[in-house]
Amino acid sequence: MDSSSFLRKIVVGIVLLCACFNLPAQSVKYIDALKYYQQGDRAEARSLFLEEVRENPSNDAACYYLGMLCAAEPDSRAEAESWLRKAVSLAPGNFWYSYTLALYYLHTDRQELAVPMLETLAADYPKKSDLYLDLINVYLSDNDLDKALATLDKIDAIKGKTEVVGLTRTELLLKRPDANPDSVYAALARYYEECRTPRLASVLGDFYASTYRDSLGLGYYEEALAMEPDYTPAWYGKAAVYQVLRQYDNFFNSLSHVMKDPYVQPEAKAGQVEQLTSNPQFVRTFIDDFDQMMLDLRAAHPADSTINALTGGYYYRTGRPHLAIEVMRQNAEQHPGSSDAALQHLILLYYQQTWQPLAEQATAALVRFPDNADILQLRAIANSQLNKYRSALDDYETLLRIHAKDTTVVKVTCSAIGDIYYKFGESKKAFKYYEKALRIDPDYNPVLNNYAYYLSLEGKRLKKAKEMSRKTITSEPDNPTYLDTYAWILHLLGEDIEAKAIFKHAMLYGGKESRTILEHYATVLEKLGEKDLANIYFNQAAALKEEE
Repeated sequence: MDSSSFLRKIVVGIVLLCACFNLPAQSVKYIDALKYYQQGDRAEARSLFLEEVRENPSNDAACYYLGMLCAAEPDSRAEAESWLRKAVSLAPGNFWYSYTLALYYLHTDRQELAVPMLETLAADYPKKSDLYLDLINVYLSDNDLDKALATLDKIDAIKGKTEVVGLTRTELLLKRPDANPDSVYAALARYYEECRTPRLASVLGDFYASTYRDSLGLGYYEEALAMEPDYTPAWYGKAAVYQVLRQYDNFFNSLSHVMKDPYVQPEAKAGQVEQLTSNPQFVRTFIDDFDQMMLDLRAAHPADSTINALTGGYYYRTGRPHLAIEVMRQNAEQHPGSSDAALQHLILLYYQQTWQPLAEQATAALVRFPDNADILQLRAIANSQLNKYRSALDDYETLLRIHAKDTTVVKVTCSAIGDIYYKFGESKKAFKYYEKALRIDPDYNPVLNNYAYYLSLEGKRLKKAKEMSRKTITSEPDNPTYLDTYAWILHLLGEDIEAKAIFKHAMLYGGKESRTILEHYATVLEKLGEKDLANIYFNQAAALKEEE
């Protein structure tokens, strides 16, 4: 027992000493000492109590408080015991003095001194059930299950059968080396007949359900709900049984009671729902039930960010991005101080490529989080897609200024700035930023690819372009964009046979969906004299052009 729990345990004794006992008239010095004690001025209280016992050695209450003051000091163990023992000797009939000394023995790991005192007190004060609970804890620390169980029987005799005692006895019986769970829970069932509570019924239901006696388990759950219709553990137990039995109508009906309960921790519910929604086929089969579950969850926890994020993710995975975006918008409004909530909303807008709303919402979020790198980057991307390149550059330059020491941010930002400058026709500035990014990460594929491709478009430094592009297809051999860049550079270097092989590989991994890749491949085929095949790919490219 630590010192804080020891002091909490006996504070009620202080209250009783101050308020309930018929104490003889005390000196002004004692009253002042007690006042300082209650105000938390331990030093002044101790000084006055010491003066009091010097003047009045028989003042048991002053000795008691000196013991309490010393007990709170790690280096005053012997002194604390001495004062408490003196208080007991002066007033042997005072329950709280003896009880406090016994607890202090427990606190200082001297069970051999505490147990006889507690047992004597229990005999003298048989209706004080807290004494028995203390004894049970001591017996358990000594692994004496028989004495602990016998003490529980005494509590039953004093207070009648109670839920706590029934559960504690079951737990202790299960700890026995020869424990037979069926026998233990049969005993609990008999106890339950005289102490019928929803919790005991649910515990019995949990046991029988876990041992595949579903009907018996369901029967106890029903009894629990008959006593308390909204008892969530019983509904949860029923849901688990119906899930095993694949009675999904009953399963979702039972689970809805759990989801509607605002007192169940949302994190616990989220874990359950994440597990259930991990199977897309199961979700599709029972989509209406899952939709209702999400509505119940949000109704129970309308402002919980965990539940909102879970709901938004669910709607997005089930093909309803507009609902997902609305949920995350509301979540961001409910948690205006959370950059994570704002970012979750913005990321969904990014995935949906709704560039104007993304730019507007990012601008609003930056009022609250002006230095957030992710939000700045998302607004810059949105502005780039909206052809607002100057605004995008402003954001990227802010990123470089604020996050100059973050190499990942600098690398990505230099890459984006280079792309914009190339769109402006300022290739020298573009290449300067690409070089800066590659000094941070020489293997950064997005820059290696774009740098190489733009060099190829200008017909400059093709050998350098080839080496950069080769690195990208070495690390990502099935990326059609990188394959196209490398093959096109090979073509420009007159290596059309090698280029053809690379383009053929690109066709297997999405190249046929790109107009540019199809045109490049057709050009190489034409150069090699394969005009009929080249025309096929030119026509496919033209068809894509018409669709765009």
